[in-house]
Amino acid sequence: MRNAMAGSNQFPNESYLIFERSKAFFERKKDTNKIINCLLGMAEIEKKKGRFSTSFDHLWQAKYLGDYFSNKTQKVQTRIALARLYDEFNMTEQSVLHLTEALKISKKIYLQDSTRVQNLISGYMYMAVRQRKSGNYEKALQYLDSCFVNPSVHIEKSVEMPFWDAEKGKIMQELNEFKEASTYLHLARIHTLHKEISYRPNISMYLGDLKKDLKQNDSALYFYNESLVLSREHGLRNDLEAEVLGKISEVYATNGQTKRAYNYLVESTNTANRVLQAKNRTNSELFQIKDTYLKSISEKNEQLGQKNLIIEKNNIIQFRLKVILFLLVLLGLVVAVIFQMRLKLKKTMLHKKEAELNSKLIKERSENQIELKSRELTSYALQLIDKDSAIDELLELLKTEASPKYKSLFSKYKKGSKDLWNDFNLQFTQVNSAFYDKLKELHPKLSSTEQKHCALIKLNLSTKEMARILNIEPHSVHVSRSRIRKKMELERSENLESYIAGI
Repeated sequence: MRNAMAGSNQFPNESYLIFERSKAFFERKKDTNKIINCLLGMAEIEKKKGRFSTSFDHLWQAKYLGDYFSNKTQKVQTRIALARLYDEFNMTEQSVLHLTEALKISKKIYLQDSTRVQNLISGYMYMAVRQRKSGNYEKALQYLDSCFVNPSVHIEKSVEMPFWDAEKGKIMQELNEFKEASTYLHLARIHTLHKEISYRPNISMYLGDLKKDLKQNDSALYFYNESLVLSREHGLRNDLEAEVLGKISEVYATNGQTKRAYNYLVESTNTANRVLQAKNRTNSELFQIKDTYLKSISEKNEQLGQKNLIIEKNNIIQFRLKVILFLLVLLGLVVAVIFQMRLKLKKTMLHKKEAELNSKLIKERSENQIELKSRELTSYALQLIDKDSAIDELLELLKTEASPKYKSLFSKYKKGSKDLWNDFNLQFTQVNSAFYDKLKELHPKLSSTEQKHCALIKLNLSTKEMARILNIEPHSVHVSRSRIRKKMELERSENLESYIAGI
C-alpha cells in the first residue's frame, strides 16, 4: 500500500488497482484498519482525478467502518479528508463540521499520548485554510499558532511543516504584509523542491500572487507557469490549473498583451467548465449516494432492531432467572449468617460476662491489696514516727545529763533521720506505683519536695507527723501546703486532701 500511495501521482490508475486488490484481500482477512487505509488512498486518487462522487463514496465507507471498528487516528484522517472534499464544493458548514470533529478526537489522542501530535497539527492547519478561504484571517492565524502544541513542534517546524510556512505566507500576502509573506513562501518552496508533494503547485501559485501584488509581473508569470507545469505533471489538479490560467491571463492583460490574455482566459474558462461539469455531476451523484447510504443504514438499523428485540427478550428471561436464583442464594446466605451471628452473639455475651466478672474480681482484689498495703504503710510510718520521738526523748535526756556519748548518738540519729524518708518513699512507691507519674502529668510545676508532701497527704498524715518524717518544722509544712494549693490552682472550697486522694 505504501508503494501505491507513493506512486499515485505518476501512476494513479495502477495505484488505484493496487488499493482495490489490497482492499479485497483485507476484507477476506477481516482487517478493518487496513481496509480503511485502502479506502482513504482510493478516495484521494479519485479526488485528484476529479471523480468526486467516487471519492465521496470511498470516504463515507471509510467513515462508517471507522466509527464502529477503527482506531482514533483513522477517524481523524477520514474526517479531514471529507472536510477537504466538501471544501472543493465550497460547502463550508459541512467542512467545518468534520474538521471540528477531527480536532476533538485529535485532542483526546494528544492528551493520552503527547508524542502523537501529527493529527492535531493537521486538524489545526486545515482549519486555518478553511478560515483563510472564508476571509477570517485572524482566526486562521490563531489556528496556525495552535499547531505549536509543544516545544518539539516549534523546533522541527522548518523541516517538518512546509505546509505551515506556505499557509502563513498566503495569509500574510492577503493582509498586505508582503515582506513576511515572501519569507514564509520562499521557505516553503525551498523545503519542497524536488519532492513529490501535492501542494507544491499551490506554493508557486501563492508566490505568483505575491509578485503580482508587488507589480513584479515577470516574476509573477514565472511562478504561475511553474505552478501550471507542476499541476500538469501531476495531471490531477484541473481546478488549480483553471485558477492559475486565469491569473496568467490577468497578468498578460495588465501588460497589454491582450491576445495572450484572451487565449489563456479561454483555456481557463474551458478547464473551469470541465471542472464545473464534473462537480455538478458529482452533486447529483452525491444525493444518490447519500440516499443509498441512508437507505442502507435504515435497513441495517431495522435488522439490528429486530435482533435487539429478540436479544432483549432473551436478556429479560435470563435476567429474571438470574434474579430468582440470586434471591434464593441470598436468602440461604442470610439465614446462615443470622444463625451464625446468633451463635456468635451468645458466645460473645458469655465471654463478656466472664470478662466483666474477672475484671471486677481483679479490681476488687487490687483495691483491697492497695488499701491493705496503704494501711500497713501508714502504720509503718506512724511506728517510725513514734520510734523517732522516743529517740528524741532519749537524746534530750542524755543531753541533760551531759553524757559523753550524746554527740556520737546524736550524729548517728541525724543520719538515720535523713534515711527515714528514703525508706518511707521506697515503701510508698511500691504501693502507689503510678501516683508520681499521674501527679507529674497533672501538675508538672510541682518540685520534688512538694511531691513528697503530696505523698504524705495521700496517706492522711497529720502536719506534725509529716514534719517528723520530713525532718522539718510544722510551720514549713503549712507553707508547703499553701504553695501546693496555689500550683494546683485549687479553689478555697476545694479540699487538698480529698483532691490528692483522688489521684
